[in-house]
Amino acid sequence: MANETRALAHFAADLDYTQIPDHVRARAIDLIVDQIGCEIGGSALPWSRQVCATYSRAGGAPEATVVKHGQRLPLCSAVFINSTFGHAFEYDDRNPLFYGHPGPELVPSMIATAEREHTPGREFLAAFVAAYEVRGRVSWAVAEDLLEHGGPQFSTACGPYSVAAGVARLLGLDADGIRNALAIAGTFSGGLMQYDHGGGSVKRIFPAVAASGGIQSACLAQAGMTGPEGILEGARGFLKIYGKTYRPERLVADFGGKWTLETACFKPYACVGIAHTAIDGFSRLVADHDLRADMIAAVHVGYPIGFHAHAAIAAPTDILGMQFSTGYTLALTLLKGANTPREYTLEALHDPEVKRFASLVSVAEDAQLTRDHKGHPCARVCITTQDGRRLDTFVLNAKGSPALPLTRDDIDRKFHSQVDADFGAERADELLRTLRNIDTLEDIAMLAPSLHIGSLAR
Repeated sequence: MANETRALAHFAADLDYTQIPDHVRARAIDLIVDQIGCEIGGSALPWSRQVCATYSRAGGAPEATVVKHGQRLPLCSAVFINSTFGHAFEYDDRNPLFYGHPGPELVPSMIATAEREHTPGREFLAAFVAAYEVRGRVSWAVAEDLLEHGGPQFSTACGPYSVAAGVARLLGLDADGIRNALAIAGTFSGGLMQYDHGGGSVKRIFPAVAASGGIQSACLAQAGMTGPEGILEGARGFLKIYGKTYRPERLVADFGGKWTLETACFKPYACVGIAHTAIDGFSRLVADHDLRADMIAAVHVGYPIGFHAHAAIAAPTDILGMQFSTGYTLALTLLKGANTPREYTLEALHDPEVKRFASLVSVAEDAQLTRDHKGHPCARVCITTQDGRRLDTFVLNAKGSPALPLTRDDIDRKFHSQVDADFGAERADELLRTLRNIDTLEDIAMLAPSLHIGSLAR
């Protein structure tokens, strides 16, 4: 088939709320709940404060609300802040079918736009699902190649297209207008992944970069700017330039039958997603054999190709580096007893015992996993004990993955763990009930007062 970009735009424009299966709508709401929790929970981190101060300083038209703090700023500024909050600590959603972080790309963009445009809840949720499917299909068509090549990064490369599609629909553009917004979004598509080798807090803004590019694309399309035909499938389009294998069929596969939202994942651990399988396998061996840190001589973790280079920082110099270090994630799991945002601190980074244990962990490509499970985030974990035993296990699917999903109750508990401290349990519960019924709101702007506590100092 040709004209895949146009077909995808038509799907995004035409999808009706009633065409979305109940379980897909429920998963979309799970994702919105999880992301808002991550935004509130991540809002006080140093890089979040830096972004908030930078984008608040210029002021401007009061179009959309900053989560927790309550400032009303121009659309792009509010979204850039909220998106950074939502991706501030590697605790947000992922998807093993296509990688990256759709939640902090899409949820802030679409809630803020719907707030400005006074969009009803049903239309908001239909547009959100349509935008997620654009994200899923664009990334599914190229993610394996980006993973193996080491970039461009999944959110910054693929995210602008979905945000452009979703925001364009909320702005009232038809299929041709959405096609044009997608075409313009190609200008914003890119981003380097050196952070998984060299750290740096800038990674926290990658979904915000995607969101900003997508919003600008939709607004420019609304204003009448045009972009090239075939931005995804063309001779100099996204799939040809970024993909080793040309897979345009994935852009349009089984509309209404295949839903990429079905493979959304919610993180129980605050670190890079591939390390979750290693954490589960390591925790299983430690529990089954009643191991203490002083009983372990070495740990080896094997991943399929691509993943092995994404979580292998051996000597991190900052918190992001810890979160992309299999050694440090396993050290925190064993020595601190958990792997949540509370465990990733500068004190832990410099803790001699954490450093010592992390140095025992090696990471490499596992050729058999590459052969049997290429593109799937699995892990083989082998522990060598001080008395010479070799203990190993294989984990195909991590907790939180589509095969072992977090339940609605799990997601709600995670939400409360991030929101209650700032909002109080009662207000947090009120916000959660509103989010759980977001499709019944007459106007998404009604949500805004529930999203903040009204004081930047807090």
